[in-house]
Amino acid sequence: MDSAIIVITLASFCASFVNAVFATGGVYITLLASVLVLPISAAVPLQSAFAAGSLVARIIYFWSNIQWDIVGMFVFGCLFGVYFGTRTFVSLPETHLTLLLGCVLLVLIWAPALKSARPIPAPFVFVGAIHSYLGAMFGVGGVLQPIIIRTKLTRIAITGTLAAAMASLDVMKVAGYISFGFSYFDYVPHILGATLAGFLGTWVGKRVSFRISETGFRRVFRILVSLVALRLIYKGLMG
Repeated sequence: MDSAIIVITLASFCASFVNAVFATGGVYITLLASVLVLPISAAVPLQSAFAAGSLVARIIYFWSNIQWDIVGMFVFGCLFGVYFGTRTFVSLPETHLTLLLGCVLLVLIWAPALKSARPIPAPFVFVGAIHSYLGAMFGVGGVLQPIIIRTKLTRIAITGTLAAAMASLDVMKVAGYISFGFSYFDYVPHILGATLAGFLGTWVGKRVSFRISETGFRRVFRILVSLVALRLIYKGLMG
């Protein structure tokens, strides 16, 4: 068996396990593994396909906890974000965008919540637009996660809602990559391995997640997002 398939499969298992327990962070595991064994031109478009098994499994396992009103608003915003994000990608330096995203993540995850007398109507429409806009440029958005952690949703509801929102966004991204001529058929064995591992890792992770307290979950969630943000800032500063 191709060593790349083995690496991708193992990474997808670890990523889906992390996602099932902490709701986020797994995408960076599969991205790192993919870049090590595949060309970058293929690794980035394949992230959506590699995540499919984990996302579908989480949607199935956490179906009753998904907040569909949030998903609907997020997806509507994505329609605008994906469109404009793909056009901005080629016009701005990657280092500037990377540095900016890292700073934004740290602010969103650690800044005290602002209380407003007039709440923003349909806030997740704007979150979807911004998240997908950045996701179209970086491959990962990273805005929905720190925003949704500030809600009063339980960790189970957060896990399921994130999965449904990300799966919807990935469908749009795959359609975009295909329109640019990328062929997913060339990587069917890799995708199958990642999909099977995604279901298995989610199944294992779901059973572990119930042993983690709400406080512990949110603490780990913030640490994961912060580590990603610091890495983005470092990458942006180093060019």
